[in-house]
Amino acid sequence: MSGMLSRSILRALYRANFEKIITYILDICDLIVEDYEKKQLKLPNDENKIRSIMLEEYMNKYKDVHGMSGYKFEPEVPENYVGGGQHIGRVDIRILLKSDFEKDDAYYIVECKRIDGSSDLNKKYVKEGVARFVTEKYSSYYGRNIMLAFVVKKIDISANAKLIEGIQNADSNEHMYGDFELVNSGRVTENYKCLYQIQSGKVELRHIFSDYSSII
Repeated sequence: MSGMLSRSILRALYRANFEKIITYILDICDLIVEDYEKKQLKLPNDENKIRSIMLEEYMNKYKDVHGMSGYKFEPEVPENYVGGGQHIGRVDIRILLKSDFEKDDAYYIVECKRIDGSSDLNKKYVKEGVARFVTEKYSSYYGRNIMLAFVVKKIDISANAKLIEGIQNADSNEHMYGDFELVNSGRVTENYKCLYQIQSGKVELRHIFSDYSSII
């Protein structure tokens, strides 16, 4: 009984940590737009540069203010070592929990992609984003990870999320299938969750769409 209780508590703690990370990312997305609009600045229309600005100038800078000092955010980390000096992936952002620092494979992954409403970028979001988690090119120690979309053109984000859902559900790999469920939406972001049945079990992806169109 105590073992079952311990596992239940651990799952609850993992869920709470994940939701805290999600909330922080949403807050940072809001802050970037607010800051850039106020200062009349523009973000470069470049996925890697937006990611680096978000990480280095905001996520790492405001950790203490948001109670996130127990989390470490790292950019461009090699992923999934297969031997012979080779990794099969490189993640955009890796998030480590202070409480699990001693566990080499314990971290969350954020995969970043640009979105502009075009079918080309929507397909890349699925094929070069979602698929990396579903095919387990990227690991999912906690069973949850994050897709972060930088929306660089004014579009109907809800309608575009449905298009992305349709692309993944039309894939020949049934592990790609899943339904987007809206968790919350705000002035800048829309946050969806989707569960995928993968080879090793199940993984939850959060799909965060951040509207940066006013500052690109």
